[in-house]
Amino acid sequence: MSSAARPPSEPSGRALRERAAQDELAPLYGRETEQAALLHMMTRLAAGHAGVTVIHGVPGSGRSRLLRRGMSFARAAGVQVLTALGSASSSRTSYGFVEQARPRATAHGAGQDAERSAEALVAGWCRGLLSAAHRPTLLALDDVQWADPESVRVISGLLRRLGSAPLGVLLTVTSARGEFPDACASLVDQAAFSQDGRGVLLELGPLGAREVRAMSEATGLPAPAAPDSLWWERAAQLSQGSPRLLRRILDELRREPGTMSAAALRTAFARHADDARAELAAESAAPLAEGPLALLRGLCVCRGLVPVDRVAAVVGLDEAELPGALRALRVQGLIDFGDPPRPALTDRTTAVLAGLRSDERRRLHAEAARWAHRCDAAEEDLAPLLLDTVPLGDPWVPAVLRHTARHRLACGRHAEAAEYLERALREPLVPVERAEVLLEAAEAYAMTAPEASELRIAELLSGAEPRPRLRAATADLVLARGEPLPAPADLALWWDGSGRRAEPPTAEDSGPRAVSPHGTVAPAARTGAAGHVPAAPETPPAALAVAAWQKAMRSEDACAVREMCRQVLRAPLDGPLFPRFTACRVLSLADAHGTARTALDVTLAEAGQRGSPALVASGLLLRAQLNLRACDAETATHDLAACRSLVPPAVWDPARLAALRAAQIRVLLARECYEEADRLAAEEPPPGAEESTAWIELLYSRAQVLLCQGHPRRALAEAEECGRRLAARGWLNPALLAWRSLAALAHLGCGEEDRAAALFAEELRLAEHWGTDSAPAWTELRRSLGTPAPQAARFTERALRRLGRTPAARRLAQALVVKETAGLHRRARAGTASPASAPAATDTPMT
Repeated sequence: MSSAARPPSEPSGRALRERAAQDELAPLYGRETEQAALLHMMTRLAAGHAGVTVIHGVPGSGRSRLLRRGMSFARAAGVQVLTALGSASSSRTSYGFVEQARPRATAHGAGQDAERSAEALVAGWCRGLLSAAHRPTLLALDDVQWADPESVRVISGLLRRLGSAPLGVLLTVTSARGEFPDACASLVDQAAFSQDGRGVLLELGPLGAREVRAMSEATGLPAPAAPDSLWWERAAQLSQGSPRLLRRILDELRREPGTMSAAALRTAFARHADDARAELAAESAAPLAEGPLALLRGLCVCRGLVPVDRVAAVVGLDEAELPGALRALRVQGLIDFGDPPRPALTDRTTAVLAGLRSDERRRLHAEAARWAHRCDAAEEDLAPLLLDTVPLGDPWVPAVLRHTARHRLACGRHAEAAEYLERALREPLVPVERAEVLLEAAEAYAMTAPEASELRIAELLSGAEPRPRLRAATADLVLARGEPLPAPADLALWWDGSGRRAEPPTAEDSGPRAVSPHGTVAPAARTGAAGHVPAAPETPPAALAVAAWQKAMRSEDACAVREMCRQVLRAPLDGPLFPRFTACRVLSLADAHGTARTALDVTLAEAGQRGSPALVASGLLLRAQLNLRACDAETATHDLAACRSLVPPAVWDPARLAALRAAQIRVLLARECYEEADRLAAEEPPPGAEESTAWIELLYSRAQVLLCQGHPRRALAEAEECGRRLAARGWLNPALLAWRSLAALAHLGCGEEDRAAALFAEELRLAEHWGTDSAPAWTELRRSLGTPAPQAARFTERALRRLGRTPAARRLAQALVVKETAGLHRRARAGTASPASAPAATDTPMT
């Protein structure tokens, strides 16, 4: 019918919408079709035509809000509105639900029927409500599933008498996929077929991505770019298309402090969605009857791993009560329609299980775990169920937990792996198996909680004597978390494959040393011919590696040291791996870069197969240092990135963190990123790192940065402190850290040429005594570029040839030394201009 032909008493739909808008109700997103159906019903009701509409859907779908929108349409059309709201408390009072909708004028007449029969009472209530419809009236009934049985009978009687008065019935009821609660299922069927099948059923489904986006943008929160439709699909999944969940999420997002970026919004949205689903599950479960609530708790514990009939038997639910309990849980949106069903809202079951006694909960978890194991549940699904059980004593339990922990550890989920291993330790284990689980737990904790890792290692070492393989792995783990350079005090932690402890160095390895005038330690006289290996062939690899390290630190016989390291690397891979790391480091000092990196890659592969992320991270850091020594800055950059991604630096040992920072600074200098290197060098040191050997490397890197930035005095202080700490350990070899030539450049920058010449001469003597090409090359390169002379070009050419065979390595070394000596040439040019213009030897930037 067109608007011109409509009777004057029948308002138009546009007019009704404009009048309803005056109620200032929030907009409804994605419910345009349903609003149009309600608008049509109220228009007909205003004209005197009765009707009934049922709004149904899962909790949170917006049934009550749509009901209020229909009431606004009715008032705008001049229709009288009577309301009633169902609740768990009102369901226990006879006629308590319809009592709310009864007009005050008819209260006395209805009360006179108190002594009559039930049929007469229902008829009396119907007459009283119909008599109130002396003009078009809407009976708005919210949450009819909570109505008492007597009120349901009254509503049913009204539906049978709809034609006798201008009465419209608009009711809401919870449902899921066409299933309704037993209390009102017949009532919904009656409404659908009333008035010759003209009753309207409006099912509210989940909102789509477009509606979720519209609701989010209406709050003024930042949103991703327009083409990013995948995010809105994800947001609809996280909120399950529920308007109530989405409003809760948006309310929490508005409480977030500060202005959120689009990336931060996504993270916060997911976090608040998880919280909102858990809250809604707890609210929906609170008013459930005892039987459905017990079944819900059992299903939450079993996680879909146990048949539903067995779950019912475990929680004590009768077989005849099972269908009704399942229907009650489905229509509340608490479980899905799977077989067996799973919790639909959330996996966080703490709130649902809160009312369960602790002993009952433990029994339920234990029964569910055993039944899930009998049903051949996957280990990934069974292991989370075992976390909440008491110790079962079954042999399959530790195996399932350990396999799952290894998978989590391989995926980088260290905290979860540690949780599974802690649960495995609660089982009765034989000593050998317990030692293995303790080591695995220490590996997992090393990534997230170093203190807990130390406790597990201490427990392992305080128990029965572990097997050689476990001893070796334990030593590797301890050393991988601590000092990056070996020390004699760590020898007690190094074992060979047979389980024997490594012997301390011999008297030859710890001979007397003389202190030089510059605070350094002069090398002892060489003992033995070149190529002679002082360690016996049966010497354990750990002791041999340490002997090679100490011999290298005294700059003694690079050929003999290389052979000792090769013996370490020829040992079987089933022993400790940290001695191999030491051998690779010493080989790199002896210019055997290819052999060192190849052996290190083999060792890293073995560490990965052993499932030791801490050891792999230590090896990656060492690999970056070896690549830096070989003037391969690009590969070193990738190694450091892999190291940081494998292990969060926040949980590193302070010594390891200092070594990582030193390597990062040197990589930045090699890539000519001087400002970033300066920023990193100026950061506060890790607490507790000042006394470690890694601090020596950091001092050297900071001295390089300061010299490149034109601060010679500050650079000299750092370089000399580096030299003092090296001398205290007896580490003389300039191949490790060429601090003397660096300090000599700083002395030149301060105008102290005599002290610079002495340091150059001392470092060159030690480098030639060591017998490799790269050690004297850095000394000659710095001396030739720092003190230009007629023969400087020839010295520079010879030094570059010694540093590497590739032009890229030569360019990298020359660019770094040129930057270190840039301030010296400026000072020299300023000194030749005029004596008065020569700058004083102060710590001011020279670049």
